[in-house]
Order: sequence, then structure tokens, then C-alpha cells
Amino acid sequence: MSPLTRLGVTRYLASRLTREVVVANLGSASLDLYAIADRPLNCYTFGAMGQCSSIGLGIAVARPDVRVICLDGDGSLLMNLGSLCTIAAEAPRNFVLMVWDNEVHQTTGGQPTATARKASLLGIARGAGIDRGLEVRTQAELEHAVDRVLTEDGPLVVVVKIDKGPTTVPFDLDVIAQPASFRRALAAV
Repeated sequence: MSPLTRLGVTRYLASRLTREVVVANLGSASLDLYAIADRPLNCYTFGAMGQCSSIGLGIAVARPDVRVICLDGDGSLLMNLGSLCTIAAEAPRNFVLMVWDNEVHQTTGGQPTATARKASLLGIARGAGIDRGLEVRTQAELEHAVDRVLTEDGPLVVVVKIDKGPTTVPFDLDVIAQPASFRRALAAV
């Protein structure tokens, strides 16, 4: 069984997207999503480490008519665990938090995160009061999880255990113009 990769998981999720808003964390998740499936309803959160889940939650609360999928990283989410309590308290039915858990701080040099030791992000989410969640380790589990991501009421937390591999995609995203493009696309939905 080969390990899941961030590129492979992102590619599979992107192939299933229709009209969902996708909020991607700074760094690798945004770079991969941009290279694989750039589209107007993607929100790339460059310069906002630890804020992806909060930004996605804000969009989900403001726009309950739109499904919002956050692509966060383990290091980023660990920087803002309080967001899990707010997600549980607000309980938006249109909100999904997918965490690419490679057990390292990829953007800052590959230092191990707490998930490389004993911490369980799914366990922490459940402790915060989010009842729906699962951990994914195989392609079959990923396919089942994405079915749930696209159809079930939230909030839903999906922790996807991925390989530590580097980002290998080119980067030419206009980080100045893209947020305005996203706002226009969201307003049109």
C-alpha cells in the first residue's frame, strides 16, 4: 500500500468539485490546488498561517447556501486549535475541514508537528465538540471521505494522513489580484 500524497489527494478532491468554495491554507495546499485546479471559487490564504479554518468558517457562516471546504495543514491547524471550539459552537452545516496531515511543518523547513508524536487532530476536534469526523490513510478511505465531504451536513472534520513529500509544482499565482477574483466569484454564486 503506497502512502497518500498531498498532490494525489488534492488532484482527487479537485476532480470531484463542482460549485464548492475551497479555502486552502498558505503554502503547499494553496500551491498544489492552484497548479492542479485553479478556479474562481478557490480562496488561497497566503500570509495567514493558522487562519485557514477561521477564514473558511467565516465564509460558511456568512454564506450558508454555499458548501465550504477548508484544506488546512496539521501545522497550521495546530497554531489555532481554538478555531475547532468555534466551529463546534457555530456548527455550520455547510462546513468541512480537511486537514493534510504530513506530521511536519512543511512550509518552515519540515520540523515535526505534534501529530508526529501522540497528538490526534481528530481526537482534538471531537474533544472540542465536533461529532462528525474521520481519519483517512488509504485511497479507498479517501474516496469514501470525499463522498461524505460533498454530501453530508457539517461540520465535518477529515484528517488525511499524507506523505511528507515536497511541493513539486510551479508557482505563478498573483497573490494580489486573486483575492479580488475570489470575492467576485463568491458574490456571483
